Amino acid sequence: MENKNSCGSIWLGNGLMVQNEGYKVVIVLVFFLSWFAPINAQEEEPVNSNGLPLKSRLTINDFAYPLAPNSSEQHSNFIVSYEGSQNFFLELQGFYDSYLLADVFRIPIRAKLYVSDKFYLFSGVEVESERDKLQIDLPPPQLKYKNGFGYDVKNSLMLEFEHDLHFNKSVHGVYGTPSLFSLKGKYRF
Repeated sequence: MENKNSCGSIWLGNGLMVQNEGYKVVIVLVFFLSWFAPINAQEEEPVNSNGLPLKSRLTINDFAYPLAPNSSEQHSNFIVSYEGSQNFFLELQGFYDSYLLADVFRIPIRAKLYVSDKFYLFSGVEVESERDKLQIDLPPPQLKYKNGFGYDVKNSLMLEFEHDLHFNKSVHGVYGTPSLFSLKGKYRF
């Protein structure tokens, strides 16, 4: 058998011959090369000296859990944090608690300033409103001024001391107190 290459044909051996028309070969070659060529649809993230991606200035955390498996109560929260500088943060938080008598929604907005690596001061305002489930007399929305300090014990453990100054006057439970002190902590696992 003669090994001929007439115009526009490619001899593949074993009696196989493929006709070569210019544009078809280019399309086939581009198609096969595109499988092997790296294609980046996004810019690569900048990395630090350890090879890890740099942290975004905007972070979002959320968490939710039911109080008990057979109960309709649930508790959830979110935190949207923006890093203004290395030691200054702005936070928008949201808390939704569903109880048997009412649903409670709180929105604190606060500024947080780290004075050391782990110790920080914060200040802001909070609005708290309730949705009545059983048509009882619930207090009107509450406006509070919040300030305090916190300490990050570890990456997974935080402790905060907080002072709430209530601007609304009410005769309902804790809403009747002009100020409230609280100590709280958060453990992330």
